[in-house]
Amino acid sequence: MFSRLFTFSFSLALVSCTSSGYPPEEKLSSDTLLLSEAQERGAQLEWQALRLDTVWEEVRLVGRTVILAHAQAQVHSRVPGFIEGIFVREGQYVQAGQVLFRLYSSQVVDLERQYGEARQRYLAAMRRAAQQESLRASQLTSLAEVATAQAELRQAQSQLQAIETQLRLVGVQPDTLGRLPEVVLRAPISGYVTQVTASMGQYILPEQPLAHIANPHDLHADLYISERELGWIKPGLEVRLRFPAIPEISPLSTRVEYVAQMQDSAGTHLIVHVRIPHTQYPLFAGIPIEGYIRRPLGRGFLVPSEALGYRGREAYVFVRAAGGGWVPVPVRELRRDSLVWIAADALKEGWVIAWRGAAFLASQLWQVGQE
Repeated sequence: MFSRLFTFSFSLALVSCTSSGYPPEEKLSSDTLLLSEAQERGAQLEWQALRLDTVWEEVRLVGRTVILAHAQAQVHSRVPGFIEGIFVREGQYVQAGQVLFRLYSSQVVDLERQYGEARQRYLAAMRRAAQQESLRASQLTSLAEVATAQAELRQAQSQLQAIETQLRLVGVQPDTLGRLPEVVLRAPISGYVTQVTASMGQYILPEQPLAHIANPHDLHADLYISERELGWIKPGLEVRLRFPAIPEISPLSTRVEYVAQMQDSAGTHLIVHVRIPHTQYPLFAGIPIEGYIRRPLGRGFLVPSEALGYRGREAYVFVRAAGGGWVPVPVRELRRDSLVWIAADALKEGWVIAWRGAAFLASQLWQVGQE
């Protein structure tokens, strides 16, 4: 049988170091499987030196997009009235200052009347003040009369400016007076209109929201994860973002801005806050989003599954010793996907292991051992 060609060395001291292998340390198993070059070629063995690296695990977080207060705004009127014009629709991008609504308000009619009366008083005060200055130049009036006229002019001007301010606050420019008494509501910021709640002919109250605008260039996300992860998630960590409901958006890369704790009925969670990079796709608050952060598991070696041989449930790699022998070393798996991460506690960087064919070596070694 092929297995009869194998011999054992029960002492690692009996195996000398050659250029083709690395001397295992005393903690390695004393069983060494010896093969000739012809046997190794026949078994199609491949070997490669180990390289130590950091073992990572990808942690998934879930959450929703959010818009901070400074990046969103409501459109509302400061006076009651009836909606007479709507010039915007949901999903539309608007510029700051763009006209969105027009409404009729009896309160504005009253303000316009007050403005007209105040303007007449101001013009009359200007005429009196000018007349008193002219009379004073001809010494036909006293300084007291001039001072009184100037005081009346200042008071009339102050009253006119106060009413002008009220008109501007409700969306009326004083230079439009004399036309139809209407209020124009404009976009307070640039952004996408996420909601329009007004309808034609609707009677609205002061401060009642008519539309919502969000700046798509200042979108954020709150991602949630168990409190147990508090020790390693920190500001600055890279986060890969994905929108499961919007496959048109490619994965985005960003970083953790801050981490906070949140208590609810389900327990304590961590909120991982990130800023979303700009995309060409219009995004709003409340969109489901996933985040992926790499967590270090420790130091280890990345090997193919063919580098592992098994004895029962124990996993082994085979270290190439001097003279072409193979020494089985028990290892601990850290993670398995397309390749296998194994812990670095039993191995050394630079040791040569069977990269392919470990299962064959395991079957032959322990088959011989049973004989």
